[in-house]
Amino acid sequence: MSEIKIKHRIFEKVKDLSNESFLATYKGKTYEVLTFDYKTESGDALMFALKRIQSAGVKAPKLFWIDKKAGYAVREYLEGESVMHYIAKQDITDDMYKQLFLNEYLAKINGMTLNYEPDKWIIVNDKLYYMLPQFIKYNEEKDLVKRFLRLWYNTKELNQFLNKNGLSYDKSRLKDELVTNKELVLLVVKYYK
Repeated sequence: MSEIKIKHRIFEKVKDLSNESFLATYKGKTYEVLTFDYKTESGDALMFALKRIQSAGVKAPKLFWIDKKAGYAVREYLEGESVMHYIAKQDITDDMYKQLFLNEYLAKINGMTLNYEPDKWIIVNDKLYYMLPQFIKYNEEKDLVKRFLRLWYNTKELNQFLNKNGLSYDKSRLKDELVTNKELVLLVVKYYK
């Protein structure tokens, strides 16, 4: 383990999560630390995205500190099941759809479009969290309803998405296309704002 100083705090690096992030502990708590180069456009975009997602109220890991000079952003570490893995085994609950649409609404009114692919979200204690520290300027063609909702429901698109990501899917969960479309429309009517 190595020590890393972030905003006058000494963190113990525990393990790498990816090329751009690692786990670290501080005062007995575990955090996810994202690394970036503040002198680059991508570093500026990361800092902006982390702050904007949090201020919009989107359910995401809480941002604690950003050390611009050292190139670290410290946020809450969440352990949960990827929505992609969850939906490969079972259907999303009605409450989770409600949370998904609420997050989409909060992002939209703040001028953002999130990435709604199920592998970018996790479930922790029946709560959905957006894990990707990125968004694009609001784009109606790339919003949840027009582009991604079929990946959150028992559809052929979900089957293809899971197969592409190496997960199996029980095709007996698929319903007739007309029934599926009707259920999706009713879901949108119920939760879309």
